[in-house]
Amino acid sequence: MVKQNYIFICCLLFSIAQAGAQNLSGEWAGTLTQNGKPGAFTYQINIVQDGDAIFGTAFSNTPDGKNTAQFNLTGAWDDSKLILQEIVQTAPEKPRWCLKYAILKLSVADNALKLEGDWKADGCAPGKISLTKRSGLEELIAEETEIFSMAGRWTGILSQSDRNHGFYYEIQLSADGRGVSQIVAEDNGGSAHHRLEWSFSPSDSSILVEESALTEKTDPRWKWCIKTSRLRLRRESARYVLEGAWEGYIEGNTPPAGRCAPGAILLEKPILTRSIVKTIEQPFQAYEVSTQRQAKIMSTVEVKSANIKLKIWDNGTVDGDIATVFLNGEKLVHRHRVSKYKYSIPVTLKEDNNFLILHAEDLGDIPPNTVAVSVDDGIREQIIVLSSDLKESGAILIRQFKIE
Repeated sequence: MVKQNYIFICCLLFSIAQAGAQNLSGEWAGTLTQNGKPGAFTYQINIVQDGDAIFGTAFSNTPDGKNTAQFNLTGAWDDSKLILQEIVQTAPEKPRWCLKYAILKLSVADNALKLEGDWKADGCAPGKISLTKRSGLEELIAEETEIFSMAGRWTGILSQSDRNHGFYYEIQLSADGRGVSQIVAEDNGGSAHHRLEWSFSPSDSSILVEESALTEKTDPRWKWCIKTSRLRLRRESARYVLEGAWEGYIEGNTPPAGRCAPGAILLEKPILTRSIVKTIEQPFQAYEVSTQRQAKIMSTVEVKSANIKLKIWDNGTVDGDIATVFLNGEKLVHRHRVSKYKYSIPVTLKEDNNFLILHAEDLGDIPPNTVAVSVDDGIREQIIVLSSDLKESGAILIRQFKIE
């Protein structure tokens, strides 16, 4: 085991030494200190990498949390260093904060990527910055609170009465009653994003979701449905579920003209306790570090037997998707070309909490890579549609049901 860990760490360090292999895009969070000032500012950057060029936004909060500033930034990846420059303060209008220039060294610690180094600014005392790339697990833990919040990411399946396959569907809800949705068709149309508004009714534990406008689509010729849905909320042992019917009209029309065939929606938000996270955190983060992709747990399933059967297939148009499937960090399937044939894999679970990751190798003709996954414990078959691209991988938490 020691030898395996040594080899794994050496491989990670070797990959870091190669600038062309790095993808720093994503959210990095940590602290910023300034010489002569007590306490640490919280500091976060959301960046996109295009070759060696970097651009994005930065956010900083004072140690007492009372003041916040936002910046646009630019930068470059140079060998093993990230060079950043905040170019303009976008909020607040006053007072003005330091526009920081930083050189941050990339390293690996505790199976996580870190950026650390010095910063300076004209007219300001210098200091240090320490950032860690956020993991998909951290986001889910942050959403788990004693008082339930509807805000956050919900993922699942949308069906339509005139289609024989399901669509991958997700919504991102903001606390202000707004949000965005994404739909992926494993058929004509590709994918699309919509703006939406939502409201919650405590009397019947339901949410009204109303898409208002199309904001982005991969096929400019395709007409998408603008959807309205009433979804009921329920809690299960390992997840929250939103389920209900939807109806809508084709973009470019106004109701009631151009009605779409209606359908149903099933969405979920996993619940992860810290004890669960502790059991899967190391291989989960090792995957993120070694692949430079963020893994997102989109579904949780409970099984009543350690002996299960997994099946993977393309639930829509076969378009050349190629995927590798990991279970607890080990490859179950390597570079499998997904087809209508349900590829079956018998598995004996060795852990109480297990995670399965769909790693896209080729997105096929209709990106992103969407694959249907079946988990069958001999009593019940549960089917999930996972979506993965070259930056983010969909994952399933498979829990063995036990009576405490």
